[in-house]
Amino acid sequence: MELDLKNLIKFNITKRIFSTILALPIIFFCIFYGSFYLKILIILVSFLLSIEWFLLTQKKFNKEMFFFIFLIILNLFICFSLDFIFSVLLTMFFSLIYIINKPYKQNIWLFYGLLYICIPLLIFFKINNLENGTNIIIWFLITIWSTDTLSFLFGNLIKGPRIFPDLSPSKTYSGTIFGIFFGSIIGLISFIHIFNSSNNFFLFYLFSLLLSFSALIGDLIISKIKRYFNVKDSSKILPGHGGFLDRYDSISFGFIVLFFLVYFI
Repeated sequence: MELDLKNLIKFNITKRIFSTILALPIIFFCIFYGSFYLKILIILVSFLLSIEWFLLTQKKFNKEMFFFIFLIILNLFICFSLDFIFSVLLTMFFSLIYIINKPYKQNIWLFYGLLYICIPLLIFFKINNLENGTNIIIWFLITIWSTDTLSFLFGNLIKGPRIFPDLSPSKTYSGTIFGIFFGSIIGLISFIHIFNSSNNFFLFYLFSLLLSFSALIGDLIISKIKRYFNVKDSSKILPGHGGFLDRYDSISFGFIVLFFLVYFI
């Protein structure tokens, strides 16, 4: 098994690390310093995600994009003051606008996009506002980002056969397996440290493993959509990463899994 450092450099690892270092302080500041800053962060992220989603699925800039962005931001703004169940119902109501409109083939992707962008962000906001919610979010982000980063590193260092050649040609067995394994280990360690508890060791590891696996599922979902539209990156706004959708993919499905872990277990 040969380590390929040149291949790792070729994949813009320096740019990837640099943009991550710049983004992390902003994200953690908004998480720690109250819902006002968190709302601003969510609105800004949703704005950028909605632009990328629209251009990815509609292939062109037109006036419909402004309505799509407005609908997403309006939905989030109203949902900030609602219970979570009512937030989901309102999001589904807004998204139905694209089901009853024509042409169906174009609008169905906007229907999916509104749900895909809004629901994970609402879960993020609602959980962060819970008692001990900030700690839960920090543990979640450490687990997801560790999995994502280690999958990238191991995949490009070790390489080897591809695990999902039809969905994500860059993913290898080595990157996927080592990323999930070590990402979930880091998730377990961070959980024990953040919550100062070593009880139910196996259960905590299982939760971290589920989150690590959810990062892979979220990545594959967006990879499938990008391949359907014959697009490599959702945009070039994040050096070394691609677009916001390319980074949102691993946490979007993860927030849904986190919701069930927090509210039903």
